[in-house]
Amino acid sequence: MLLCMFKRYVVAGIVFMVVFFPATGQNLSFTTPAVLLPEVKTDKAIDITNFNGVYFVTWKDAGSMGDVKFSCLGKQYDTAAINTTVTIAGQQTAYAPVFRVLDNRMYLFWISKDGGLKYIISNSENTFDTTNVYDVHFSKPVKLSQGVTAAPLKNKIVIATHADSKDQLLYCLLQPGNDGRFADTELLPMNNQKSAEYPFVATISTESVRFCWRGKDQWVYYSDYHTGNQQWTKASALGSSKTTAAPAIYQVWNADRLFYIWNGGKNDSKLYYASAKDDEKPAAGIALPPSFTTNYPVAICKVDDNNFLLSYTGTDNHLYLSKFSNYDPASWMQQVIDPLKSKRTLQDIVIPGAHDAGMSVLNGVGGQQSGTINSCNTLTQKLNIEQQLNAGIRMFDLRAGTYQKQLHAKHCASDCMQDAIGGGYGEKLRDVADGIRRFLQKNKQEIILVTFSHFCEKETPTAGLKDTLLTRIGKDLVFSNTAAAIGDVPLNQLAGKVIITFETTDNDDKYFGSCSIASESKAFVNFKREYAATNDIKLLLQKEKTFFTAAGQLRKNDLVRLDWQLTQSTDEAPMICNDFQDEKISPVVNGVMLLANVVRKHKSIIDHSLDGNRYLPATIDDWIKDGTITKKNKPHILYVDVAGAWITDYCIDLNKTALYQ
Repeated sequence: MLLCMFKRYVVAGIVFMVVFFPATGQNLSFTTPAVLLPEVKTDKAIDITNFNGVYFVTWKDAGSMGDVKFSCLGKQYDTAAINTTVTIAGQQTAYAPVFRVLDNRMYLFWISKDGGLKYIISNSENTFDTTNVYDVHFSKPVKLSQGVTAAPLKNKIVIATHADSKDQLLYCLLQPGNDGRFADTELLPMNNQKSAEYPFVATISTESVRFCWRGKDQWVYYSDYHTGNQQWTKASALGSSKTTAAPAIYQVWNADRLFYIWNGGKNDSKLYYASAKDDEKPAAGIALPPSFTTNYPVAICKVDDNNFLLSYTGTDNHLYLSKFSNYDPASWMQQVIDPLKSKRTLQDIVIPGAHDAGMSVLNGVGGQQSGTINSCNTLTQKLNIEQQLNAGIRMFDLRAGTYQKQLHAKHCASDCMQDAIGGGYGEKLRDVADGIRRFLQKNKQEIILVTFSHFCEKETPTAGLKDTLLTRIGKDLVFSNTAAAIGDVPLNQLAGKVIITFETTDNDDKYFGSCSIASESKAFVNFKREYAATNDIKLLLQKEKTFFTAAGQLRKNDLVRLDWQLTQSTDEAPMICNDFQDEKISPVVNGVMLLANVVRKHKSIIDHSLDGNRYLPATIDDWIKDGTITKKNKPHILYVDVAGAWITDYCIDLNKTALYQ
């Protein structure tokens, strides 16, 4: 999971969490690239690293010689990004700087103006000692160029670089002393291999590393070096892959798996990747979507065992960041929980949920003051429900309404739209149902929970709603219930099904179980929760913590739902975004609304949600540590606005903890 973004998912304080769409291949899922540090531009590669949970990025300023810079982005689950940019005084380079972590230290290397190799050493988890800049001393003077990469090897660092000549590749081993400074070393030619670009290096064992470089005719090659016997393996080509830049190689997932990533050959700036165990020949490269383009080498950084960061310099010279996972969020339950083989229940796991899930679009308005309704005070989601399913969301809150004779998801405070001050109509329910059908036909172990509430019989007859859902989804994909409570149904009976529940007391249809929100009830599913209804994060935190502290004994039908909605205040909702002229409202009122929005800086529901969502993972982690959340009161649903793969990632992490084992 990421993020310093992170908490605006951080990595870094960047809002990954809600807006990105996954591209998959080889069971990997990539978020759409986002600009990192928008004010920064560079004309060389960048590097990113994770040092004891704190994320850093480094680059050089654009130009033939540019200042060496780095920024601390913060921790994965910080509630605010740091983004502190530091310029190393008096240090310039023509090439990309690079990080390397070894034991309890982090190093930043770069090639100096005179072709030497310089470095600084960290002096805390989020700072470097920039007052002491050191030189790596070689036994024979050598001028370096093009760039440098590094890999840890036991208690040493392996450096891969390029001589200031046409095509000579070089390497060396650096041994740090007690103070972290490196002893003098010898710079050696790399097995007679030649390249116009610098090589990359990655660790494959305690004594071996793999070098990867652009060889003759732009082919991608790799070869291993064993430091014990000082032997090289024969250079091998990576399929038919070509590149115009240095191909990157990283160790990911586990000790024996490598990840290769490179841009294309001539006139091809798209990115390609391959992954294989170090004793296997990598398959042909998989192309990433067209939004991934660069003319420079790519940097990879580990977040945890499932998630990684990909960063690079775009063709526009901006810094870009994407997160990728070694699982497909569309089938995460199958990969993490394996429902078909599980006798656990929904009371034993945690799933991501979406509040007002069908409100990613505004297809119509209604209510007594419909002119005040717009996307800013109505929309709660960025992705439609089928996209949410593919991003891993498994619980959906829906309210059904009829607009222009068609069933829609709706968002209003009253059950009947005509009784509401105002409200909006979102996705068409036929699209929702069709999306659920397509999803379950493809993902046969995933479990979906859909709840309907806010019924208005005179507007949307329940019988017609049921018929539409069963017809379009298909009875074979809808869970047919005979149990009294959700806690009596093992996951292996729910796999590949959608559980549809109605918040009504007289619902005895086997395809449509009853649900409730109460301290206790006889419904098939009862959601235990606290809804804060506030735009104040402190109040939200206080109410939710009080809820978990006071939570009593769970019953078989209870699912604990963390309702994490930072939303508009009652006076904010009717005013937000009314910067248009409505002929039904006097010009004076319009002017007051617009002025209030400017002065008070009212936010939309989406804006509030983005602010609030960045607190969720860090807060839950803290509550688990201090005992506020235990095995007896742990949440089963993390229920949010602006749902996406970010909350799926966190649920996966939680499901792997002792709390859910």
